[in-house]
Amino acid sequence: MHLPEAEFAVTLLQPARLMLCVLPDDGTDRHLLLQLRAERGIVQADSTPCRGVSVLQEASTARKGQLPEPSFVKLVQIIVAEAEADALFDYVYATARIGRPGGGMLVLSRPIQVTPYTLPEGVPNEAE
Repeated sequence: MHLPEAEFAVTLLQPARLMLCVLPDDGTDRHLLLQLRAERGIVQADSTPCRGVSVLQEASTARKGQLPEPSFVKLVQIIVAEAEADALFDYVYATARIGRPGGGMLVLSRPIQVTPYTLPEGVPNEAE
């Protein structure tokens, strides 16, 4: 590794964890993102619409040999400091109501390295 890359790695990269949530397409993702920013100050998070097969409910087909019908879900990705990951995992589980029937799933990655990211002062929340 050249000296500039080594300096970058030592001075800027921070240990973090990636949290992935698969949530129903019922607005839970928007609520979770708003709560993460308001209550925890987390701005490294996003939500992406996806098609999920047998993620939130049991897979069933109309005829044998066919693929089950997909349902729309939201994939929420959250980057959190490694030291806060376990506590945030519990917070996200409760806030997104993962434990309810069809409530989704939550996964926490192994430690990764990320560059810090902050929003400029005064950036408003997105409009509903």
